Amino acid sequence: MGEVLVLEKRVIYSPGTDYDALWKKIISELFEEFILFFAPDLYEAIDFGKGIVFLEQELHKVIIEHNKGKKIADKIVKVSLKNGEEKYVFIHIEIQGKKDPDFSRRMFTYFYRLFDRFQENIYSIAILTDLSKSNNPQPFQYSFYGTELTYRFNTYKFNEEDIPSLKKSTNPFAIAVLAGIYLHQTEKNYHKRYEVKKKLLKDFILTNPNLNPDYAEALFYFIDYLLYLPHELTKQLTKDLSINIEKEAKHMLYSEKIKEAPTLAEYFKTVREEGFEKGIEKGKMEEKRNLAAELLREGFSVEKVAKMVKLSLDEVKEIEASIHFNRPES
Repeated sequence: MGEVLVLEKRVIYSPGTDYDALWKKIISELFEEFILFFAPDLYEAIDFGKGIVFLEQELHKVIIEHNKGKKIADKIVKVSLKNGEEKYVFIHIEIQGKKDPDFSRRMFTYFYRLFDRFQENIYSIAILTDLSKSNNPQPFQYSFYGTELTYRFNTYKFNEEDIPSLKKSTNPFAIAVLAGIYLHQTEKNYHKRYEVKKKLLKDFILTNPNLNPDYAEALFYFIDYLLYLPHELTKQLTKDLSINIEKEAKHMLYSEKIKEAPTLAEYFKTVREEGFEKGIEKGKMEEKRNLAAELLREGFSVEKVAKMVKLSLDEVKEIEASIHFNRPES
């Protein structure tokens, strides 16, 4: 089974941002949720309990060698199906942000190269991230004196999504798509982007008690880089969000995954400049233990908490035991 994802490329939104890498990263981190959101029919067929395997990058080069020089983020993932079969899920991510008359032919080219190479079933889906109503790729058709072929593929279009529905969804990729829509809507207005970015980071991530911590970290990093803001607005955003970070999402300061995200980088810088390190870098033992207890209550594993707050496994296990001991009986 293979999957072809087409995201957006042509338009440049901010200096130095690698949009291919952003989508590739969040898909890798939240692969199961990604399949559930974009391909629910395929999701029902996959046995995620048996694990997934991301195969080596070299395999892709054979498939897309005709695109030398083109920047492409792609993956090949091997999964087990619930019917006991093992199939490949091919994920090819090509960033596509505007109408391209050659697009359907390219989709077919990737399909037949994958099929010829692996002789597997292929599930193809194009994810179109621009908001143009005219970007509506049709099936690829070939006809030559009685030899005919029609190739159809699934599509997911940002321009057809309902924003209120995305906001209500519990799948993290609904928020990712929402951020992608806002990216286009605020292309020429950084102040408007500032407002929507603040709302996404605050309401949907930092102060959302129902959001899985792994989702929160992945989304914070993704949105923080995707919705680029100039330095002064990033600095203002840091100031606006610092209270929420300190009170409701302090564990994120210990995440290796997002410590370089622009807003948190600004937060660390602000803390150092104002002299309020509060043990974030040096770490007072009492603060570390309190934070470890908070993270354990939020559902983080002992191993992850130990790594995040830089305590030993035995110390975290001791804290976990004290939490259970002090918990009132129902």
